Amino acid sequence: MNFLKCLTLSIAISFLLFCTVVNAAAIKGEFKQYKQFNGFAKPFISSGVFSLIDEKLTWQVKMPVESMLIIENGKVLAQNANGELIPQPGSEQFVGLLSDLLSVNMSRLETRFDIAKMQDSCTQLIPKEAMLKQLFSDFILCETAKQVNSITLNEHSGNNTKIEFTYSK
Repeated sequence: MNFLKCLTLSIAISFLLFCTVVNAAAIKGEFKQYKQFNGFAKPFISSGVFSLIDEKLTWQVKMPVESMLIIENGKVLAQNANGELIPQPGSEQFVGLLSDLLSVNMSRLETRFDIAKMQDSCTQLIPKEAMLKQLFSDFILCETAKQVNSITLNEHSGNNTKIEFTYSK
C-alpha cells in the first residue's frame, strides 16, 4: 500500500475510533488534516469530505490528491484509479476495534485505553494494546456538544497528525 493510502487509512480509522462521542444517525462534513513530520517546518495538509451513515464511513480526500476509502461491515475498501473498490488486507485488526467503539462499550474501551479527561472538553486515550502502543503514544480527542472538533494522533517518533472537523447541517 502506498504512503497516501496508508495515511488516509490511518486517519479514516482514527476518525471512526472517535465517532463514539457523536450520537447521531448520520454524520456528514469536511475535514482538514495536518500531518507534521519530525524535522520538517511545515505540515503536510490534506482535506476532504466524510460521511458516517449506519456504520458506513466514506472518507474522501479531495486535496492534494484524490482518494477514497469506505469502511463497512468489517472491511476497508479503497477506490483505485478505475473506480473499483479494492479490499485493503491487514486493516481488519483496526476494524475489529471499531465495533467496541461504535457500540460505546466503555468497559471494553477501558481495557484497550487508559482514559484521562483533560481541559477544554478534551480526552486523552493512551493505548494499552501492543500494536497501537507501538505506533502511538496517545490520542487527544476534543469535542463540543457531542461532536468531535479535532483528533490528534501523537506518534512515538515525534510525528503527529491533527484532524479538524466541520459538520454539515
